[in-house]
Amino acid sequence: MSSNPNQPQKSPLKVVPPKSLVQPPIPPTAPASPTPEAVPPAKPPAASRFYGKGLMLLFLLVGGVAIARIPISNHVTGAGKITSRSYERHHVTTSVAGTVNLKVKSNGEVTEGDIVAEVYSAEIEKQIAEAEQILQQANSALDDAKSRVNMGQMQLNKVKQDVAIARSRAEKEQAEFEAIISGNNSPQIRQLEEEINSIESEIAGAKNNQIGIEKQIAGIQHEIAALGIDSTSYQENLEILQSEIERYQEILMEGALAQNEFNKSQKEENILKAQINQQMSQMKVKREQIGQYESEIRQRENFIEQKQGLIAAKYEQIQEVKNKVKEVRDERANELEQQLALQRSVETEVEAAVIQIKNESEGVAKAEAELTRLRDRQQDLILKSKITGTVVTADLDLVDQAPVQMGQELMEIVNLSQLTATVEVSQEDGNLVQRDQPVIFKVRDPYSPSYRAKVQDISRKIALDPSGTNPMLTLTILIDNHDQSLRPGSEGFAHIETGQMRIYQKAQHELNKLFNLDKYFVGFSK
Repeated sequence: MSSNPNQPQKSPLKVVPPKSLVQPPIPPTAPASPTPEAVPPAKPPAASRFYGKGLMLLFLLVGGVAIARIPISNHVTGAGKITSRSYERHHVTTSVAGTVNLKVKSNGEVTEGDIVAEVYSAEIEKQIAEAEQILQQANSALDDAKSRVNMGQMQLNKVKQDVAIARSRAEKEQAEFEAIISGNNSPQIRQLEEEINSIESEIAGAKNNQIGIEKQIAGIQHEIAALGIDSTSYQENLEILQSEIERYQEILMEGALAQNEFNKSQKEENILKAQINQQMSQMKVKREQIGQYESEIRQRENFIEQKQGLIAAKYEQIQEVKNKVKEVRDERANELEQQLALQRSVETEVEAAVIQIKNESEGVAKAEAELTRLRDRQQDLILKSKITGTVVTADLDLVDQAPVQMGQELMEIVNLSQLTATVEVSQEDGNLVQRDQPVIFKVRDPYSPSYRAKVQDISRKIALDPSGTNPMLTLTILIDNHDQSLRPGSEGFAHIETGQMRIYQKAQHELNKLFNLDKYFVGFSK
């Protein structure tokens, strides 16, 4: 179990420092005063012998206590197995099946980012070729959709221009039609109306002239009537005169009347006849004048009829113009509607092409993503070292150019400058072990050099040894592999320097380990 060496961790076992034993003060020994030579007694007394033995025992006791308090170096020993640091090892594995081409050899040195192997996968190559073809087809479809949009947009722009022209024409014709309805006629209609007004003026003039002629005819008819009256009067007088002349003839033959009187009557008859003829001639002339006037009236009537026909034709022309304006308005409206329908149709096509561009773009993006994924997988076939270290896998030559399966481990690369080791120590020694304590590590080889290390982590869990009887505490130590000879998986021993202990504390600790005296004497190890 690795941990951050900069973060202190608390040992699961309580380390209780040994109680310091207070050494009883030794009373000062008085300086020995010179004693005069004396002749020893031939036989010492019994009290003197007892005092000497007691003094000897006291000296031995004091000496033992002093020796027991002498500090000595202490260490804890445990078996360990070398591992590599988790962030300083790289297990190179394949992501796909294929044929491997190794670029390094066993025990070779590599730098982070170096290519260590390449895997050839026919399946990946096939998938990449298919993905490239799919992408090409998607791009072709996308280009077609873009071309459709461009052509549709050009057509739409032209249609919009046509719609604008058609709308302008329709609005113009509609305005002209509304103007005609409201009485504000077009110049052509106004011209026809002016022509009608002129013709009506001519008709009015002809009618006025006809009225004058009719008045003249009436006057002439009055004159004829007057002449007729006069002529009748003359005729009556003539008839009377002729009756008188016939009677005068009879009288003249009888000679009763003078010839002069008869001649005078004849002369009067001739005068009356002349007057009658003159009246008849005047009446004839007057009648001829009436005929002429009537002819002129008929001419005026014909003229008026012609002009009225012309006016009717002008009105028909006006109506035709109005109908034409209405027809043109309807045509322009229909033309506008057709252009608008065409515009909507083109807009629908453009929208469909835009949607197709979106769909094809999504297809292209999907194809590109798939191709990128496959190329990334192809890049994954180029295996690179993630760390700077040494290839610790043996017999790599047996793997080179051989088929490999997906997820197969090809090699392990480890930074050998520092390694870790998992060390198991007795639980009874756990209270003596602390983080960052110095360690000497040696592999199971009598000629193995010593490697400096330190305690990196102390596990919180207690596990039994293989025999199942002794509880063991697991430690992680960090080894300085100065010659890079150590390899993960090697086993050895770790000597953990736990500092100095007094001799009595060491003896107390060892006795407690052997006999578990804490079980019988509470606080013995304290």
